[in-house]
Amino acid sequence: MRKILGTILALTIFSVWTVNAQTKEDSLAIEKSCRDYVEGWANGDIDRVSTAVSDELIKRTVAMDESGLCYTINMSSSQLKFVTKRNGEQGVRVNDLEPEKEFELTVEIYDITGNCALAKASNTKYGFFDYCQLAKFNGKWKIFNVLYGWTPRENN
Repeated sequence: MRKILGTILALTIFSVWTVNAQTKEDSLAIEKSCRDYVEGWANGDIDRVSTAVSDELIKRTVAMDESGLCYTINMSSSQLKFVTKRNGEQGVRVNDLEPEKEFELTVEIYDITGNCALAKASNTKYGFFDYCQLAKFNGKWKIFNVLYGWTPRENN
């Protein structure tokens, strides 16, 4: 009886682990969501951004006023889509840190556990990075939270 219970327990643990295990398809889908989000923003492609982010997205950064007081800037999914549309019509309104460089995006996946993931998207042209928290929602990886910042400039 102990042996049967042990086998059942082992199979249960194994089946739960395999259902929640990271797959190559998950990694590719997470990278695609991050690319659709950042490249879509840069190219003014609302459709790409919309497929990548949750309607409940919260995007945040920390800014500082002239006196050194820090405050938080928040952006919703609808605000992100508005800015993306404007990018498509008027071009990106972010300072090019290196205007001669082509836009190149790097996506690093730090963790996938079950239906949650953490990734970093960095670009060469605009000098910002995004820490993206994703969740598998109705079978699709969507970005739910973003904390973004600026890559420090190197002094030459």
